Amino acid sequence: MKSLTLPGPAAHFIAGGGRDVNLEKLGADVKPGEHLRLLGPDGDEVGLAIADPDNDRLRVMATAADGFPTIDGALLGVRVERALAWRSRLGLPGPDHAYRLIHGAGDDLPGFACDVLGPTAVLYAYSDALRPLATKLAEAIMGFARLQGVVVKLRTRGGASDVAQDLVGTKPPESLVVTEHGVPFEVHPHGGLNHGLFTDMREQRRGLARFTAGARVLNLFSYTGALSVTAARAGAASVTSVDTSAGVQAWARGNFGRSGFDASDARWRFETGDASRFLVRAAKDGERYDCVLIDPPSTSSAGGGSWALGRDYPELIAKAAAVIPPSGVLWLAANTHELGSLAKLAHKGLRTAGRTATLVEQGGLPPEYPTVPAQPIDRYLQIAVLRLS
Repeated sequence: MKSLTLPGPAAHFIAGGGRDVNLEKLGADVKPGEHLRLLGPDGDEVGLAIADPDNDRLRVMATAADGFPTIDGALLGVRVERALAWRSRLGLPGPDHAYRLIHGAGDDLPGFACDVLGPTAVLYAYSDALRPLATKLAEAIMGFARLQGVVVKLRTRGGASDVAQDLVGTKPPESLVVTEHGVPFEVHPHGGLNHGLFTDMREQRRGLARFTAGARVLNLFSYTGALSVTAARAGAASVTSVDTSAGVQAWARGNFGRSGFDASDARWRFETGDASRFLVRAAKDGERYDCVLIDPPSTSSAGGGSWALGRDYPELIAKAAAVIPPSGVLWLAANTHELGSLAKLAHKGLRTAGRTATLVEQGGLPPEYPTVPAQPIDRYLQIAVLRLS
């Protein structure tokens, strides 16, 4: 195994819990996927890492204190066993349960993430350099979590249109039904990059009833309707789901049916189209919603348009404010650490609309999404709930 001597700041970063070392700053000549023994300036061993130049990272898989001589199945087994123990403590595993089992650096497996979906799992590797190790990690996950199979997906900067996949164990069906807090949702383990249920919203869905019970709810960027179903189950007076994809709207209707709701009921509307244009029309027609949910992608070109969170979110918030009556609720999400404060962004949009609001709740990642304090940017999810005046 090749040795690489680190400068003092990088060695100190690892000693403080850092697991994703900036490779560009090191100026090191390494090959993608190369296993490296890391040394400090004094020559003492610091840890073991995999080179991931596509992401400008050294992925630190073990420190000297861990005592592992190599990055192998034994190391991965220990990581998975500890990760599963934490999720078991949270009460998450179950025959048909959906939950996040591996979350990158927070589980000492930087560059990897894994969602368990009942009898199978989807494991994400964040670069081609990590793909060989992903197969070994999938084997450990399947063994410790007692799963039938694991779909390994290569998650790169190239997007979600054509996702390379590997399979370990038994191939899962194209679709299956999993549960979260007893609520059934359909997921597609093989379907593109996302399988249909964002597990990072677990605790947000659990608490949504406080804002949607008895309310007229509008869910923008509704995807497969998980938030919409949650609102309906909480006793919402009506739920309108807006998404650009007719395919995911059909998926959302199916999820309504799995919770015992007739998707043809007039209380449940499924609008296929652009969220911004929907809001303009709704305001013009005098529609009002007591609670508006907005969980947009960071960037998108869906429907032929261009969406960028930092650029377009304030304007969308301003348009949403036009359909919310006094004391109505604006529930906002942002899935990026690059945005800054979501509350400040909301303030900008509301000021444009001539509205004021009080911030009643802020949230983020659930406890099954651990992160290390040395890497604060890993806590990407922001939730802001505002009551409009």
